[in-house]
Amino acid sequence: MDFFIQATIFLVSTFVLVKSADYFIEAVEKLGHCWKMPHFITGVLLVAIGTSLPEFSTSIASVLKDETDMLAGNVLGTVIANVFLGLGLMSVLTNTNIKFERNIFAVHFPIFIFSVTLAILTMFDGKVTWEEGIFFLGTCAAYLWFLFAKKEKDDMPDVKFSWKLLIIPVLGLVGLAISSEFVIRSIIVISELLGFEKTVLAATLVAVGTSLPEMLVVWVMIKKRNFDMIVGNILGSNIFDILLIFGIGSLISPLQISTLSLQIIAPFMVATLLIYWGVSKDKEITKQEGLAMTFLYIFFIGKLYGIL
Repeated sequence: MDFFIQATIFLVSTFVLVKSADYFIEAVEKLGHCWKMPHFITGVLLVAIGTSLPEFSTSIASVLKDETDMLAGNVLGTVIANVFLGLGLMSVLTNTNIKFERNIFAVHFPIFIFSVTLAILTMFDGKVTWEEGIFFLGTCAAYLWFLFAKKEKDDMPDVKFSWKLLIIPVLGLVGLAISSEFVIRSIIVISELLGFEKTVLAATLVAVGTSLPEMLVVWVMIKKRNFDMIVGNILGSNIFDILLIFGIGSLISPLQISTLSLQIIAPFMVATLLIYWGVSKDKEITKQEGLAMTFLYIFFIGKLYGIL
């Protein structure tokens, strides 16, 4: 009986997620036009930070419950899911090649590389301290400063400001955060009924659950052919997930890093970065590359659960 109740909660919450993402991204895009912000910057600043809230809330909640080892699994697993599922699987499901104009390798991708490197180095001794967390937050502050300072010009429609443009994104964001929380809780309860390990759950089911907003945003933006915003969302979300969550989480309590995170999840995150770099060099992620990324995620799941 508990299984069917949790399954119902999961389905209803997922529906709310879809509608919240739709309203949120439409209003945020208009707000970006109103502020004369480029599509890429809109994706990084507004959408990426907004859709990172589920990862942030669940990770911080795990720290407050003294389950600090779940944070790394959640964050690293989310980064892997964002790239392999958010870009790869979405490209396959929509039967679309993701083409983008911005040169992500000038600044944004190097910041992603630095964030991943910082995470790996600080995790290597099995814990992340508050002193190390300062480096995460300092890097995040520098990245935000750069984004606000570097305002590029795009041709975009003239949108007049109204308070409705602020209210709708806030309501959409609340819907995303609350529904994502219910999705994650239901997945965790269902998995506990089946007897799964915590770190594995954090890196897979919780990570995928918290990645749903990113994937839904990508789906909507593919339909609207706004590919620059897609890349901005995924890159920005990954950067903020690593820098903000590790930074703030370690300030609350030292983060314990499990052996599973070091031996399997972290190496796959590095592989994800290298693959993302490889498929993005020509500013296009093809459907064939998306399919390969999807199969790599399946391989990741198999390794994590000991199937492969």
